Amino acid sequence: MDYEFNPSQWTRIFAVPVSVAENNLKIASGEQLKVLLYISYHNDHQCKPEEISQKLGIAEEVVEEALIFWKNIGVLSDSRNLSMSFVEKEETKPVYESKPKIRTTEKHELSPAQIADRIANSEEIKYLFEKAENIYSRILNHTEQRSIVWIHDYMGLSSDVIIMLLQHCREMDKLSAGYIEAIAKAWCEKGINDAKSAEEEINRMSTMEVFFRKIKRIFGIESRKLNTRERTYAEKWCDEGFSDELIEYAFDKNIDSTGKLSFAYIDKILFNWKEKGYINKESIEIGESKSKTESKPKKSKKTYDFDALTQIALDLGGNDE
Repeated sequence: MDYEFNPSQWTRIFAVPVSVAENNLKIASGEQLKVLLYISYHNDHQCKPEEISQKLGIAEEVVEEALIFWKNIGVLSDSRNLSMSFVEKEETKPVYESKPKIRTTEKHELSPAQIADRIANSEEIKYLFEKAENIYSRILNHTEQRSIVWIHDYMGLSSDVIIMLLQHCREMDKLSAGYIEAIAKAWCEKGINDAKSAEEEINRMSTMEVFFRKIKRIFGIESRKLNTRERTYAEKWCDEGFSDELIEYAFDKNIDSTGKLSFAYIDKILFNWKEKGYINKESIEIGESKSKTESKPKKSKKTYDFDALTQIALDLGGNDE
């Protein structure tokens, strides 16, 4: 079926920037488009978020998030008076503020208005958002913006380190805000806040991810993720340099003894072997065979005191007389 506008509805019209139709229809949500259309229609006065919320039946927080969205991509030039503008975006160069200090690693909530204020007053935050959007290949949502500001302003990670963190998470296909915040918190607690230490940690994490996949394959659990405790055990084994052969043999011993997978049991086996100096399956088999041999009770040979026996015989002979 073909659709066209009803001519009777063209009595009045209002303008919407062409760039919105050409570039933003696909990425904008329904609420964001509603907010923009409302502002376009009421462009003769300042539209406050509470007014838009009431008229459109949309939560005020969602309205504020929509305003930030349109401001960030250059459609709205000022979030306070909401006047429309056609801003030609220029690439923002990094302008570094004084090195942020750690304020807290506890989760800190930030409203859309607070985030908008940070964007307006910090070239570094603006630069961070632009770099993050390149990594995400899309506009950041409110949760992602809040996460980046929190990591920078409250955890105290520098812009360069945050960008490296986001790039690593992109490569791991783990760009959820929760995952990024967890890694950022761990880096903060480890004192990782420069490019060199961040690169070393990223290399370590990449090595661990490869090792985790190997452990899952050996244990036959490729279809599920390792939980936190299991990852801790696996990290220990990786740091200790236990070979695939040794881990697989320990796994076999675990299943033979208990009938079910136990990371704790395997851990005890591996470190027991380490204490005994076993480095591979062959050395384990030799060592265990030797141990079994040495543990067998030795048969004692009977010994006789011939002098004592002679005396007994003489005594018995004397009694016969």
